[in-house]
Amino acid sequence: MSKNSIARTAALTLVSSLLASAPASAHHSYAQFDASQTISMTVTVVTWEWTNPHSFLQVEDNATGDKWYLEAGSPSMLSRTGMTRTTFKPGDKVNVKMHPRRDKSLNGSLLSVDMDGKVLLFQAAGGPPGVPGGRPSGAPVVPDAH
Repeated sequence: MSKNSIARTAALTLVSSLLASAPASAHHSYAQFDASQTISMTVTVVTWEWTNPHSFLQVEDNATGDKWYLEAGSPSMLSRTGMTRTTFKPGDKVNVKMHPRRDKSLNGSLLSVDMDGKVLLFQAAGGPPGVPGGRPSGAPVVPDAH
């Protein structure tokens, strides 16, 4: 092998390694959620997973006992509205609204959580609260106090 051939091979190997180790884009489609359906239910919080790129609220439906896994925004987005890793605690009784997954699994895109009259609004999957088609951030929207 010539020096040029060895140098090209080494450069290609280095570039390939760097590309393979680069983090994948955190953005993904919200097409998995059915924005034409909204499910409301009274639930008990199982866990609040404060994780990147999205946080998740795992809840148990008080009527059926089914466990649901609800997707929310990233910790950085959620913290801008005053939420923290302790906003929800296991055992909290809350009311949630969500867009369910199209595949009928027990997963959804979190729209709102009512905690004894304090309503936390989350960005609807793919748009502003309740409106499909906007930016898919999942970030909560703090309602006006007026």
